[in-house]
Amino acid sequence: MVATITTDELTEPMPIFLMAAISRGGLKTLYALQQAAGLQPGSLAHVIKALMEAGMLERSEGIKRGRRTMALTEAGERFLVEEWRKGLIANREMESVLRSATVALLMGDIGEASRFLSESITRRPPLQSHRELEMISPQETPFNFHTAMRTFYRNQRQTMEIGVLERIADNLRRSAAT
Repeated sequence: MVATITTDELTEPMPIFLMAAISRGGLKTLYALQQAAGLQPGSLAHVIKALMEAGMLERSEGIKRGRRTMALTEAGERFLVEEWRKGLIANREMESVLRSATVALLMGDIGEASRFLSESITRRPPLQSHRELEMISPQETPFNFHTAMRTFYRNQRQTMEIGVLERIADNLRRSAAT
């Protein structure tokens, strides 16, 4: 049985990122994707397979030292140009947000990258209210302390993510203005 690949699955951040990296970024081998984009070849196998099954991507036979090159098909190029914005989903985890902003940059739209990052800031989950970590004794209520530690961690991570996204968006806005 052949699995049907939907347009929604192809516009997820990783497939669109992979297509843009190959087409616009010149990263045509797994090695290049690993070196330049920090992607692990093993984690890309299912995405590459799905893109090939959908007729969006083709791979060469093994050449020197087994490095196979990848290229988008005509349908893949057309799909990327027409659909890349659908992958800009602001309420994703940080890595997907960063990949999506990179797609916008690869597609030559620095303004869209900046706008998307700003939207991602507003879509971060709100900080959770919590009792001060110092107010809970780990000896008396270990599970309450566990809950407090988790909430404290989430709030700190959320605050850091927002700060990072703000700095990146500001940098893009300054770059676009020059």
